[in-house]
Amino acid sequence: MKKLNLINISIFIIINIFLSSNSYSLINNTIAVKVGESLITSIDIQNEIITNLIINGQEITQTNINKNKGFSIKNLINKSIKREEINKYKIKDYNKKDLENYSKNIAKNLGTNLNELKQIFQQSGVSYNVFLEKHETELLWNTLIFQLYKNQININIVDVENEVEKTKKNKNDEEIKKLKINILNKKKEEKLNLFSRSHFLNLENTAVIKFQ
Repeated sequence: MKKLNLINISIFIIINIFLSSNSYSLINNTIAVKVGESLITSIDIQNEIITNLIINGQEITQTNINKNKGFSIKNLINKSIKREEINKYKIKDYNKKDLENYSKNIAKNLGTNLNELKQIFQQSGVSYNVFLEKHETELLWNTLIFQLYKNQININIVDVENEVEKTKKNKNDEEIKKLKINILNKKKEEKLNLFSRSHFLNLENTAVIKFQ
């Protein structure tokens, strides 16, 4: 708890430093945070803020930038922690289709297409590739968690059957089979999410985080 409080205080200090700048484009590139061997710079934070505003369809104003600073710094710290663990286990594989679908869904939610989304990033002065790399980290992290905990995913088949019984009314055999698979996959995903949160929490509690 003390460590989390220290992180929050340090983020608050960094935010106040950034508030002294009247324009996000005028921020000098300096090291803001060290997470283990990883460095987070002021430009990284600026890019993260603008990226979050873009993908959430928010206007890029100084007010919105200021509101998103703490959230963006925490995101970058979390990403650095995950990246170090990914590199430790030399995880390289993930489903490339998932990354493509993610970017397409972002574009669709914004009422545009991939080419126009790339233009939005370019016009906003932030890297589209950095945006993709951020989600790539999440996909690599999912691969890591699956590899570490796949043998611990024990699903109670009785629970699955009970859920099927509740919702199988008026369904044919093929539909019931698909329903069972969906419920089973959902429970596996829930287990993996629990392992993911637990694994990350352990890393976060032992991470060496230094605010400059």
